[in-house]
Amino acid sequence: MVLRGKAEKKVFQSKQSTPRGATIITVANQKGGVGKTTTVMNLGVALVKKGKRVLLVDGDPQSNLTSYLGVTPGEPPFESLQTLDEVYLSKRPIDARARHLYITPTQSGVDLIASDKALSGVEYYLFTHSDREVILSRFFETIRDDYDFIILDTPPSLNLLTMNSLCASQYVLIPVQTEFFSLEGIVKIREAIEDVRSRWNSDIAILGVLPTQFSNRRKLTQEVIEALKRELGSQLFDAVIHDNAAIAESSGHAQSVLEYDRSSRGAQDYVLAAEEVLNRCERGANA
Repeated sequence: MVLRGKAEKKVFQSKQSTPRGATIITVANQKGGVGKTTTVMNLGVALVKKGKRVLLVDGDPQSNLTSYLGVTPGEPPFESLQTLDEVYLSKRPIDARARHLYITPTQSGVDLIASDKALSGVEYYLFTHSDREVILSRFFETIRDDYDFIILDTPPSLNLLTMNSLCASQYVLIPVQTEFFSLEGIVKIREAIEDVRSRWNSDIAILGVLPTQFSNRRKLTQEVIEALKRELGSQLFDAVIHDNAAIAESSGHAQSVLEYDRSSRGAQDYVLAAEEVLNRCERGANA
């Protein structure tokens, strides 16, 4: 399969100077089942273990990241926790004191802005506002100095929630399942990034494409990797996330794979991916 937009093989093309505060990364792919939430969770924890201050943002109304981290808004001890939909619905700027009502520490070491099903109704509200694509970007300006990384999970669609995440971010990380049909998702997210770059956020860049659910036992997997290398060049991560039982099991225990089984192949994969994220962000900041 040949990807359109081959001329877009630009890595780390951010025009911005060294950013103030956190590096903001959206993890996105309009195709579901490629490991977005798993990648947000495990990269976040891996970066914490490297001494980084990390905030994860659950931008998906399905709230899987929130559940993954063992947080249940509205129930003890999270009765007073405000969720991401309230950031969008706030009618006035969120001051330094109020912003912490949205952020909760977790046992995994990352901080979280949680979501619940109320987030699904936010789009209807946003359509009435002229600044609907940049609400999240303004909110992050109030907390950016508190973190080294802010990493956003997104729904499997290119809706206003995803667009807000892209408008707020310096980088986009695209997880892709090692199957040929998944390559179509790269084309669509590229198109969305180009739209965001031309209209709202000229500094956004693709951090890279991270292969997930990799299996050495399937011949097709290697064929997909070779196709990705031909089409993406240096945008393709060297790290790959193997199809590993510990990754799937860890979510059921509300733990990252690094906490659940730090000796597993999955944990090792995410440690390597986190190291590559750090290297790519450092190179991007100096580009």
